[in-house]
Amino acid sequence: MKGDFYVIGAGPGGAGAAWAASKEGYKVVVFESSNKLASKPCGRGIPLTGDLPVKIPRDVVYHKIRRAVMYVNGKFLFEYERMFDGYIVDKAALLEALIVESGSELVTRAKYEPRRRQVKTPSSVMDFNKATGQPQGVFAGGHAYYEGEKILAIQYIARGASGIDEASLEIYFDTHILGYYYVFPGEPSKVEIGVGGFAGFETLKRGLDAFIKKDPRFRGATLERLEGARIAVGGLRLGDINGFYLVGEAAGFVLPLTGEGIRPSIISGYEAARAIANGENVARRLESAKISRAVRIQRAILERVKKMDPGEREKLLSMLPREAHAEIALGTLNINRIARSLVDKPQVAARLLSLIV
Repeated sequence: MKGDFYVIGAGPGGAGAAWAASKEGYKVVVFESSNKLASKPCGRGIPLTGDLPVKIPRDVVYHKIRRAVMYVNGKFLFEYERMFDGYIVDKAALLEALIVESGSELVTRAKYEPRRRQVKTPSSVMDFNKATGQPQGVFAGGHAYYEGEKILAIQYIARGASGIDEASLEIYFDTHILGYYYVFPGEPSKVEIGVGGFAGFETLKRGLDAFIKKDPRFRGATLERLEGARIAVGGLRLGDINGFYLVGEAAGFVLPLTGEGIRPSIISGYEAARAIANGENVARRLESAKISRAVRIQRAILERVKKMDPGEREKLLSMLPREAHAEIALGTLNINRIARSLVDKPQVAARLLSLIV
């Protein structure tokens, strides 16, 4: 368990850091408190936006996504191809591949105690207080260590649904909960049906059960399990825990409007490890990353939309062209593409600009 770069947490942020640090020549040790990877449930989607610094192995890909279909309060908005290309992945296999194939050592059932600066496993204790010099590394402990705003997301894993397009993402905005229902292709022969938003568990579950009951594709399906998790949507909270720099969801690297976390977290871990290796200011490098700008802009939009009533939210979602939806949702925010999509809608452009600025 002895290395010269330590990663606390084997989620996407930790995996991205381990990959980058190993490539920089460090002997990396990754500590994971659970006995398995990817214990947090999620939609497992990764869009192909060109900014992911690691390669996704083919054997971890369940589905290739080619389009998105979007609704608002039960009304069809649009179907859009091209910009929503991406993958649904086996998240555990992806994380393991990034960590192990980079040459990093993975230690599971290893609980880090920040106050004591110790990692405890069933058979040993690593005390960083006794280390020579300041240990280098990152902290990717996930949403439990995030101090900003969080929402709840829950989902069913269903088997036997009919008529599911395995190349599509389906998004159903619900402006009353300021969130959305979703239907994502999952593991082979399975589908993930979920909801996330600003509401409690009982409200979300009632809504999700009703959503499933109304859709004839799920009448013969078996709901194998219900799972859920908190999602950090409060924006960036950069800093460190006893010298280990916060990355991933612990630092708020989740897109607040969509809940997408795998890609932003991997990028944050990668950038932090590269900064450490090059003797740079880690917080400054993370702050200046393109994905950080996307998080900040989505958070700014969310703050303003929270102040609207459900009707105003529906009107805003309905009047935005699909190109603007895509740029905002993916965090790519190409101003030229957004401008072209709004060239004949100056009032809409002004409204969108007021949300972002």
